[in-house]
Amino acid sequence: MNSIASGTKTLLTISALAGLASFAAAQLPLPPVPPQNPITGPKRVLGKALFWDEQLSSDNSMACGTCHIPAAGGSDPRLDPAVVHPGLDEILGTPDDKLGSPGVVHSDDGDNFVRDGLFGFGPQVTGRRANSQIEAAYFSELFWDGRATSTFLDPETGAVSIPVGGALESQAVGPILSSVEMAHEGRTWDQVREKLESVEPLALAWDLPEDLATLVSTDPSYPDLFQDAFGDPAITAERIGYAIATYERTLVPDQTPFDAFASGDNNALTPQQIQGMNAFNGPGRCVQCHSGPLFSDGSFRNVGRRPIVEDIGRQEVTGDVADRGKFKVPSLRNVALRDAWFHNGNPGTANLRQAVAFYNNGGGPFADNRDPVLAGLIVTAQMRRDIVAFLDALTDPRVANEEAPFDRPRLNSERLIPNPLVNIGGTAGSGGIVPQPIAVVPPNLGNSSFKLGVRDGLGGALAAVRWSFETQPGRSLGGMGLFDISPRRLVRLRGNGAGEGFATMHVELPSDPGLAGVASAMQWVILDPAAPNGRSRTPVSRLTFF
Repeated sequence: MNSIASGTKTLLTISALAGLASFAAAQLPLPPVPPQNPITGPKRVLGKALFWDEQLSSDNSMACGTCHIPAAGGSDPRLDPAVVHPGLDEILGTPDDKLGSPGVVHSDDGDNFVRDGLFGFGPQVTGRRANSQIEAAYFSELFWDGRATSTFLDPETGAVSIPVGGALESQAVGPILSSVEMAHEGRTWDQVREKLESVEPLALAWDLPEDLATLVSTDPSYPDLFQDAFGDPAITAERIGYAIATYERTLVPDQTPFDAFASGDNNALTPQQIQGMNAFNGPGRCVQCHSGPLFSDGSFRNVGRRPIVEDIGRQEVTGDVADRGKFKVPSLRNVALRDAWFHNGNPGTANLRQAVAFYNNGGGPFADNRDPVLAGLIVTAQMRRDIVAFLDALTDPRVANEEAPFDRPRLNSERLIPNPLVNIGGTAGSGGIVPQPIAVVPPNLGNSSFKLGVRDGLGGALAAVRWSFETQPGRSLGGMGLFDISPRRLVRLRGNGAGEGFATMHVELPSDPGLAGVASAMQWVILDPAAPNGRSRTPVSRLTFF
């Protein structure tokens, strides 16, 4: 650091200089790569396609990237007060609520919508906030509790695929079969494989970046892409993990103002950011956990955020009571882009300054197994302002602006006008309850797993779906044609009693390009003696085929 100008150097305390020296001595390197999964161009772009393809989920509603948006620092920006995990007490609006990530509507092993004990027929919510994928390649254990280990086991055979350095691969394959995040109950790798063999890569995505646009320009199948990446067209769980991990290893956020400063650009940090670095490395003690060029030592610690009984954290993986309530220390690179922090999403924490203020007076109020490094810690108001300014200097502008290699397509779920779009209305049935549609699956042509659901109807009653085509009346859809209640289309609602009935209808959408852009109106009709004319009806759902 001898090259720092004297006028700037006067702002640096001795402890800050020592901390900065440790950063500069090991500026962010390229992430380690296991020899079993070397990086190649075709494998990287295949992994990027898989990561951003909502078709990797059972119902086409979730991609890996849905919960990991670069402009949100690699975390999940979908904050919705109505979509919250109720926590251990299973009651919304209490202190143990969690701002997790919305996933799929609960479906059974037949891919039929079913009522979830916590979330009903709404999206299920994970019990922990999504960590960033951008810095994940540098950790030897992933997820908040470290359950994705360095040893990657082939998910289909159980054989060791990567003995050391495979945490990314271990993590990548987990959500794909999770019945909360991306799958119906009991989903198998055979089902994942069968689906990928039949779909058009990235068919739901739009505004593709250059590399993905080039990838799909020749209309390849996923077997074609696996052929290019691995030498033959076989789709396996191991290869899915290899491809996604390869893509993630190319996400290196090393062009921050701090990196420029550590490399000798004396003007890269503002005076306040340097004061923040002083506090970070000195009295704020941040560097004791958030050390090195990754700004994380990779350890697991309990900061007293919530009572351990709500989530035992690392102990669930190790079985060691000494690990109770511990969670992984995350990287602070790009932390200023996130709008939620800590493993539970920190309900009640509105901004990064409040997240830093949490550590004042020794961290959280729950002292059981709280890390001793926090004892007696005081973070003054001025220190908080300065530390937040320094943390802002850990933002890579390519991440914030979603520029290569952090560029991405837009997801179907991000369209300004939802598709399907549920209107208001409907006709009440028994108990004065209006049945509601479950319309969450995008109506893309060729979708063999398209499904429509209904809830809040009369349990045990017969029901059917009515269709009408707004621009091409009388046009048939996969041989169904236009119909009202018909014996060949009747389904019986599961459940018993008023408002307890629910059902799912599976429809294989044709690949007919002539239907692209055609708008359709869909409505469930239920035979209910308490309804006007003996029929209750859901609000109309508008679907535009694409």
